[in-house]
Amino acid sequence: MNTLKVGFIGTGVMGKSMAFHLLQKYGNVSIYTRTKEKAGELLNAGAEWSESPAELASTVDILFSIVGYPQDVSEIYLGEKGILRNGKRD
Repeated sequence: MNTLKVGFIGTGVMGKSMAFHLLQKYGNVSIYTRTKEKAGELLNAGAEWSESPAELASTVDILFSIVGYPQDVSEIYLGEKGILRNGKRD
């Protein structure tokens, strides 16, 4: 049984397929995207929803992201609710 918890930020055109593959492989995937409704297929397939990058980063062992614009990358990684401020610290 796999206990690795995987996170994925950005489930648009490319990210959705990548997250589906991770979900099939690990079965324990949490996701965040700006528009929850667009993540419906992944949520219906068993992915867990996170309310923010901070929440996601604080609960996963491995985190992937694929977002389109430099300002989005900056916010997701460096923002107040970003990955670097809120990631797990083992």
